[in-house]
Amino acid sequence: MTVLRMRKLPITMVALISLGFALLTAGWAARPQTSAKSAAIDTTALQKEIISKLSGNSEIRPGVKLANRGTIENKQEARNYLADVWKRLGMEPRRQGYGTEGENIFTILACGKASAEAVVLGAHYDSVRNSPGANDNASGVAAVAGVAQELVRVKKRSRDIIFVFFDEEERSLRGSGAFAQMLLDEKRSVHSVHTIDQMGWDQNANRAIELELPYDGAQDLYGRAVEALKVKLPILTTTESGSDHSAFRRLGFKAVGITEEYRNKDTTPYIHRPGDTYETMNFEYLASTTRLIVEVMKRLTR
Repeated sequence: MTVLRMRKLPITMVALISLGFALLTAGWAARPQTSAKSAAIDTTALQKEIISKLSGNSEIRPGVKLANRGTIENKQEARNYLADVWKRLGMEPRRQGYGTEGENIFTILACGKASAEAVVLGAHYDSVRNSPGANDNASGVAAVAGVAQELVRVKKRSRDIIFVFFDEEERSLRGSGAFAQMLLDEKRSVHSVHTIDQMGWDQNANRAIELELPYDGAQDLYGRAVEALKVKLPILTTTESGSDHSAFRRLGFKAVGITEEYRNKDTTPYIHRPGDTYETMNFEYLASTTRLIVEVMKRLTR
């Protein structure tokens, strides 16, 4: 066996090598370490931004604040902003114009399978003209965006998810009606439709939601999602028909509305009033409901 002997290095060279190694080690130590915690998404930050900008609490773009989302000009500002939200989440914004004034803003999170069945999750973005519409229904818009922000990270799914912001709910459900008709005309295979309207008020702090006119199996689906999350969250059912889910039901789609305790009287007292502002929002409640709907969507598309 041949023994290799290293030459003795000068002291100055040894010092330089030691210094370089120390600097390299310090550099690696200073780098941010990837962890599950640091990779987590701050969904509440996005939801606060959306509600703040849509309700006029902050500028939707430099120099512009929205007093409402009931005029054509204000709705156009909202549309452009919401299309940008889809882009920021890594999805392609699509627009469905209908009639003379209406426009729905939607995107499709595709599963990659041709002719795949879809699940629709939507909320209306318009408001009445005398209200900033923070709870009705910037909160629903924020819920849909928050769910999308989470689900875009899921790499495999069995169904497409169509996320949509409806126009003109406040005008006899025109936007959701137009969108339902488009799906019908395109012969789109749809498993179910879930629409959110008012999701920012929880004065009794019980985190309850109402399922409005739930299709067969919807209550069980949401109940199993609650069990999986291991949370205490009452699920109530009502026959309320005054929101976007009804537009889909009329055309034969399986649909359910999701809301705060609207019929059970734990709901915003400021509906359709100037007091429906950002300051009245319960973001912990919104986060709770968002987590539930994320779990529901995962179960529908796994």
